[in-house]
Amino acid sequence: MILSAVNIDAQQKTLGVVKFPVSSLDTVDVENAARIRLITSKNIGLSKNLSVIPIDVLDRFIEEHEVSILKLYSLREMEKIPISFVQYLVTGFISVEEKAYRVKINLLDLEKKEFLFSEEAVIDNKNENTFWNGIKNLTDMFLEKLNNTIFVQVVEVEKTYNIGDIGPAGGLIFYAKSAYVDGWRYLEAAPPETEFSAPWGLEFEGAILPNSLNTNAAVGSGRGNTENFIANMYIFESKYTPLLAATGCRALNFGGYTDWFLPSKDELMFIYSNLASRGLGGFRGDAYWSSTESSYEYACFQSFREGKQFFNGYKPAPLSVRAVRAF
Repeated sequence: MILSAVNIDAQQKTLGVVKFPVSSLDTVDVENAARIRLITSKNIGLSKNLSVIPIDVLDRFIEEHEVSILKLYSLREMEKIPISFVQYLVTGFISVEEKAYRVKINLLDLEKKEFLFSEEAVIDNKNENTFWNGIKNLTDMFLEKLNNTIFVQVVEVEKTYNIGDIGPAGGLIFYAKSAYVDGWRYLEAAPPETEFSAPWGLEFEGAILPNSLNTNAAVGSGRGNTENFIANMYIFESKYTPLLAATGCRALNFGGYTDWFLPSKDELMFIYSNLASRGLGGFRGDAYWSSTESSYEYACFQSFREGKQFFNGYKPAPLSVRAVRAF
């Protein structure tokens, strides 16, 4: 349970805050990204429930063990960090908007090797007081979610769902595990009114981007794939925030939930077999993107007309997109 990070039994858990990539090469933005990380680390450290590793110690460890900040959502990178050193990592990403930063912080459980949850806020980067207060409010929300998630989980687990049932966000349940494990039990597909069309990636300055994201295909990996994608948005120009399949899912706010993501290849197959093939969910006979990358230029998609999956989806091509969430 997420609340294991909190000092219930007077036994503090160790947490570290890594560097936040920023979608800008401007010196001021890079410096502010470092400040945001520092403020976040200090504010979380004020909580008596958590022991926060000093930034310089964590940076030295990350460098010595060649850990990629941008690929921390992958099992390979998480396995480089022993839980005897740190049990939880706060990661994040900062996108530059007009007169503001969109700051997102995530929590990774290195013991379970999984992504747990996120918090996001838009912070004025022109007003000094607003800037500092914004980071404080964001980390306060982060800590509150850390403390309250176990209650939310228990309430949700008490209610059971079957395939095709309406989920908490108003979508349809398309996958269910036998028990609540690794932070979730059910997968819910968003309703048809949220569907949109977008490319997976773009041709940018002569290259197909993003690429080499180390994505996975299995059920349960869509959220990590999407977070990995968002972390790599720095490769685009700071003021250029294109609507792509993953970014559109991540930006979705529907049914009171903002934790939507682009489904993995195997998750997409369950959407087709458990919903679309039965005439549920309002799916069209189109090609739908998954979050699973297959090569430098291609990603996996599925035809909802014939139910077959393909590995040669050209990333800049617009296909249909349906977001999902796990709970």
